[in-house]
Amino acid sequence: VMTQAMSFSPFKKAHAERLEAWNIKLNQMSEILEQWLNCQRNWMYLEPIFSSPDIMKQLPAEAQKFKACDRQWRKCLTIASQDANALRFTDTPDLLGIFA
Repeated sequence: VMTQAMSFSPFKKAHAERLEAWNIKLNQMSEILEQWLNCQRNWMYLEPIFSSPDIMKQLPAEAQKFKACDRQWRKCLTIASQDANALRFTDTPDLLGIFA
């Protein structure tokens, strides 16, 4: 919001490039966090279901897909926990594609 407000300032010319870069970065971070929360919500719903050996026997293909997603999810959590700096974490290549 603040970068958008600053972009309408008559004094923005000296900082226009930095303002645009920050605006892009903050929008990207917002989209990644939104997708992260959506992914987390889905994971929290599905994880107990696919942890059941009975379900894994009944739905082997779906269980394999969930296992692959679970590995990717845990990998992202590990990367995020190793460096808690959100600016650096959101620069991880193809991060939005992982959560989407």
